[in-house]
Amino acid sequence: MRGSAPMVTMLDRVGAFERTALRNSFADFERAVLQDNIVLCDGKSGVLLAFGGAMVLFCLDTLAGLHGARGVDSWRYWGKVGLFLAAAAGFLVSCHFSLATVLPRFRRRRADHIFWESAVFKLSADAYVERMQSLDPSTEQTDKLRHLHALAGICSAKFKHFQLAMRVAQGAFGLLVLAELARIAA
Repeated sequence: MRGSAPMVTMLDRVGAFERTALRNSFADFERAVLQDNIVLCDGKSGVLLAFGGAMVLFCLDTLAGLHGARGVDSWRYWGKVGLFLAAAAGFLVSCHFSLATVLPRFRRRRADHIFWESAVFKLSADAYVERMQSLDPSTEQTDKLRHLHALAGICSAKFKHFQLAMRVAQGAFGLLVLAELARIAA
């Protein structure tokens, strides 16, 4: 019969089911990878934040100790003060970017059934269950993919902030080493 709709065979249905299962499997895998990277980045940023904070305190404590030193009018004294101040400022900037890394990201986006701030989670438990059971698979898939996209954006922003925090901390640490060398050389 020409012009009639093609017949959907059992093989076509199995193929469609398989494609959906593979998409869901990939989405689940990708979500786990993104979550692992977010947790990893947050952990490393927390360590860098603690280190940077300790180094700021060390620099300030050392500066306080230099305050009563002899030769306050010499270029060597002011050079050491400048190096410790620059190192402290660098570590403060690193702390800022470390904090920016671990701050929670609230992405306002269209209503979905995944994001914890979505309206669906403000329903009563019974209304929520009813709503979720009535979802069609296409909506579930779309929400899952949008969530993956949001997680990828969060992950990317976190690693950019962490990279900045790390680079600034490296520079500040170099300044601190120079300041310490200048302090003990005098």
